[in-house]
Amino acid sequence: MQARFGFWVACLSLSGSLQAQSLSIPNLTYDTVVSSGLSFPIAIQFLNPADPSRFFVIEKNSGRVKLVENGTVVSTVLDLPVNNASERGLLGIALHPEFATNGYVYLYYTRSSTGSDTSSQAAWVDNRVERYRWNGSQLVEPTLIVAFPRDPTQNNGPNHNGGVILFGPDGKLYGVTGDLNRGFLSNPRIEQNTSATAVAGVGGIFRLNPDGTIPSDNPFISHPDVRIRWLWAYGIRNSFGITFDSLTARLWITENGPNVYDEINLVERGFNSGWLKIMGPDARNAAYSENGGRAYNASDLIYLPNSYYADPIFSWLQPIGVTSIVFVRSARFDANLRDTALVGENNNSGLYRFVPNATRNDFVLTGALADRVADSIAERGLPQIGIDWGVVTDLRIGPDGYLYVVSLFANRVYRIRPTNPPAIVHGQARLDGRQGLPLGVPLTLELIQGASIVQTINTTLDAYGGFSERVNTPGTYTVRARAAKYLPVTVSNVSIAAQGFAYLNLNFQKLGDVNGDGVINDADLLAVLLAFGTSDSDADLNNDGTVNDADLLIILLNFGASG
Repeated sequence: MQARFGFWVACLSLSGSLQAQSLSIPNLTYDTVVSSGLSFPIAIQFLNPADPSRFFVIEKNSGRVKLVENGTVVSTVLDLPVNNASERGLLGIALHPEFATNGYVYLYYTRSSTGSDTSSQAAWVDNRVERYRWNGSQLVEPTLIVAFPRDPTQNNGPNHNGGVILFGPDGKLYGVTGDLNRGFLSNPRIEQNTSATAVAGVGGIFRLNPDGTIPSDNPFISHPDVRIRWLWAYGIRNSFGITFDSLTARLWITENGPNVYDEINLVERGFNSGWLKIMGPDARNAAYSENGGRAYNASDLIYLPNSYYADPIFSWLQPIGVTSIVFVRSARFDANLRDTALVGENNNSGLYRFVPNATRNDFVLTGALADRVADSIAERGLPQIGIDWGVVTDLRIGPDGYLYVVSLFANRVYRIRPTNPPAIVHGQARLDGRQGLPLGVPLTLELIQGASIVQTINTTLDAYGGFSERVNTPGTYTVRARAAKYLPVTVSNVSIAAQGFAYLNLNFQKLGDVNGDGVINDADLLAVLLAFGTSDSDADLNNDGTVNDADLLIILLNFGASG
């Protein structure tokens, strides 16, 4: 991000006099969730998907992980020795998909060589991801997952550290590292598209198994250097925003340019974003000091096997210091905001909304933005929906379905919500014995009072197995849930207050109800036998692409079960 640290310093003197936030979308308001006890908060993580009152907050400069309960900072659960020079510090947090049972918390930070917090640029060991275990009061048992160390043959920052980490729908750990000011034309490297052989070790998106090993399906798994093998994408200058669209399982990032072109990118396997030779659309021929003032083309990039280049989905000609990105996956919000992409920034304190197209691999961009670039201040304002939000370092949908905003210099956490929020039921479904992502699996929820079905909700699961739907009438229900060819699951005493929510953690275990009659019997066995050897999706119970012995075994193991 251009002049990011200088801008942070300038903002520090103004942080006590931030103006009131505003939103241009009707019927939205906001609350201040945490108003004191924080210093340079950069991200949050909720501990329980059903409880919005408890979450971790990480602080950039102090290296502290703090626990918030009901809007109050109640304790520091870990204090890491960070180097906080410029963009360094404690930068990222993610919970293991099985956090409820294993308590694993992952942290990305820049480690100080002094054993305590320091702003000395030289007192830096590495950037690293460590795993900790939450024991209910502290984060304990540190385990190194991956490190990006000092290299005496290259630049070592202090800028462009990246730091955002998250788990994908595939259960893999994703994270972004900036280039640490490496790979210039005078010291060329693969990740910066300046060398075909030398490795920078930074400047891309890494993808790892939860234990830090490298997945066998990474795009560059055959490369001799481990630092390339763990990459999912490269050619990235720096990023403060990375998220999955759970309705497609596609990865999106924001990327910070030099004096031109901040970007939003759709990242598929093997993506090459073009840095340092290209920022913004290739056809714009951007020239800047880092590329020697030369207009490069996509053909000038370094292509590893399985890599590809694509233009940004959207760019700002004059950088805004783009930061966090999130898809508003919540039935709390109306169609004008629900499942759209929201983006924060550093330079102008704005929030921006982008509407995905029907296939959700692009944005709907019309008029002056049809060329995919905001070329002026006026064009920059077209997708803007909020002002005076400060330096937005995290955007996250909370367990209550509301949007949470972390503002770095305000030292606050805000919550954006409708002025008259609808009651919702949301949650996550687990499908035992089924292969692949649950994306698109049909889910039916029957809300029952007494002997009457009050409301039937028909929806589909997202890539994480999640769902979010509105409830017509608040009340207390028995919920009967059906998913794919599983026997139904029943949850009693589900209370949904007016303007409230219920979170359902559904575990579908009995697979094999092919005809949907609520019992696994001869009829289901016959259906599988008749489809044997085909790819019939109705009889392919484990979703491996073929109706075979595995599907027959599922029927036999669950034969006679009913729900």
